[in-house]
Amino acid sequence: MPFGLTIRLPRCRSAVAAAAMTAVPLVPALAQGVPSPLHNESVVLSWNEYRVQRGDDGHMSKSNTASCFIVYVSSQGRMFSKFSRHNPKSGRSNSSAQAPDGNPSVQGAGQNQRPMRFVGNQMVSENAMRSGARRIQATFNADFTNCSLRVIYGKDSGANQYHRAMNGKMYTILSTDVSGATCSIRPGNLVGDS
Repeated sequence: MPFGLTIRLPRCRSAVAAAAMTAVPLVPALAQGVPSPLHNESVVLSWNEYRVQRGDDGHMSKSNTASCFIVYVSSQGRMFSKFSRHNPKSGRSNSSAQAPDGNPSVQGAGQNQRPMRFVGNQMVSENAMRSGARRIQATFNADFTNCSLRVIYGKDSGANQYHRAMNGKMYTILSTDVSGATCSIRPGNLVGDS
């Protein structure tokens, strides 16, 4: 394991509990292509990221971050989401709540919009960095009762990944290792107001 440390929000429990206590107003997305078996269900995605990055001042750092991304599909097939990240070493965290066609409600630096869509049996969310992007891809079985998760980072042609971290500073990402990726489906709304 990189850096000899495992960080995990077990099945996003703390984020799910926080979502249940905090109502976040969201703008609904249109129900285009959302599979009906997922209506009134929450898809809970969690993973750990281990990054080596270089700040604009040349300082090298290692970052360990636990991520939790929850997508609720309403009974009308509208998708709402909440994304939370936490770095236990620095104590920094950020979160945002949004629908694909709405403005995000953001707390903390380093968050951006994450448009969502379904492509066949996959739910895909992509968010752009200043340079590069992250793709969150949940793949479902035929009856949408189980799922698996892949988190993929990509670079713009000929450019490094470049982003704003939770401390508000800009970094060039030299490497990212994703581990502990989990996907589960739970009944009801674990996001908040919808």
